[in-house]
Amino acid sequence: MTLKDIEIKILEQARFEADAIKAEARESQAKYVKNHEERIAEIEQTARKQARAKADAAKRSILVPARLAARQKVLEAKQALLSGLYSEVKKEKKLSEAELNDLREASEVKAAAVLFNEK
Repeated sequence: MTLKDIEIKILEQARFEADAIKAEARESQAKYVKNHEERIAEIEQTARKQARAKADAAKRSILVPARLAARQKVLEAKQALLSGLYSEVKKEKKLSEAELNDLREASEVKAAAVLFNEK
């Protein structure tokens, strides 16, 4: 073996090792990129969940008081109607306040029995 042959052999071996190192680097880079992309996807998913939770909380903070206010208005309207009805009954039947209260209590007990299926 000549010096030239040894030099060629060393260069071939160096190229082979360099190719192996490059392949290992590409593989390592691909793993890094894949892990990085997975982490980005996790972060995006977490951010979407948090945004959805905040939006739901904001929605509830608006809707719940609005529904309660609407329900309160309906109850006030019903109460006004009932008060007007009892007032008319009191006038027509010429009832005293005590008799009206007894009538009102009896009718409310009957209404509760119907609403709650009591007999």
